[in-house]
Amino acid sequence: MICLIGVEAQLAEALAALGRFTSKVDAILAAFEPEGAAAAEDLKERLEAAHGQLEGFTRKVAEDVAQYTLGLIKSHFLEADLEPVVDGMVPDTSDLA
Repeated sequence: MICLIGVEAQLAEALAALGRFTSKVDAILAAFEPEGAAAAEDLKERLEAAHGQLEGFTRKVAEDVAQYTLGLIKSHFLEADLEPVVDGMVPDTSDLA
């Protein structure tokens, strides 16, 4: 009987910790979910959706950084021929390529 009470206490503590963790994850996910969009109740679905949105955001930021960097190079080195750089990579190129 004493052993079961200890296990029940551990289970209650683990459930409380899970609740605290889940509320923090919910707060983070809310930052990435579009306003007005119906949020999925399942945490796994929400995490997968957030992953996809972060992937798209990261790709867009990388493209913007590349364009900005090329603009800076061109503004400081007017004679630089950037045509080979601009034409050299297809947008859907894999990381490995």
